[in-house]
Amino acid sequence: MFNFTALHKILTFIIIIPFLSSAVFAVESMKGDNIHVRVWNKFANDSLSLHKKLTEGKNLEVKTSIGGYANVKNFYIEQQYLDKGKLISQVQWEKDDPTTLHTIEVYLYDNKGRVARDFMAAYLPFYHNAPTQTLISFHYYTGNLHAFRSFDASGDKVLERCSGENETGQIVNLILDEDDLYNDPDEIIGSKEYNSCFSALKQKTLGKYIIPQ
Repeated sequence: MFNFTALHKILTFIIIIPFLSSAVFAVESMKGDNIHVRVWNKFANDSLSLHKKLTEGKNLEVKTSIGGYANVKNFYIEQQYLDKGKLISQVQWEKDDPTTLHTIEVYLYDNKGRVARDFMAAYLPFYHNAPTQTLISFHYYTGNLHAFRSFDASGDKVLERCSGENETGQIVNLILDEDDLYNDPDEIIGSKEYNSCFSALKQKTLGKYIIPQ
């Protein structure tokens, strides 16, 4: 089973180091898009509200650490909230201003203890105009397969991932990014392997989950 939490981290921070300058350019471009800025900041704030709803007043283990990047050492304070070892949320605050959010991740589980939905928003170091990445992921499990479909806070589908073993025991390892999803993906999406992963994953659009819940 793949580690989707680690994958989210990779997707989030690959643009920061070593490509900080291009990411900064993207953030500067967003400044003129007031709707984008408003929607993505609201999503980050709503994710933080969901985190508080799930953790405040609960008897949870909280692990605190300090982290950073290759050229931005000790940049954030990270707090992981765990319920009997199960990650409920992870929040990073800027170390020099602990009231400023850096990243937020929140996880919702099904009645079998498996992640059903997760929400993530991340800001670049020193640039807090709007999150540079948002992800809302919907998970589905069938047999030994685990699939998820991810959207950003604008409602665009940005990732599909499936891993495990199918009913015949064959290893499945599919990952479709934005280029794959929108540039003539019929040969993949029409395949038996793809359908075994995603045919029953009903969430085709972001819908009401623009508000994390």
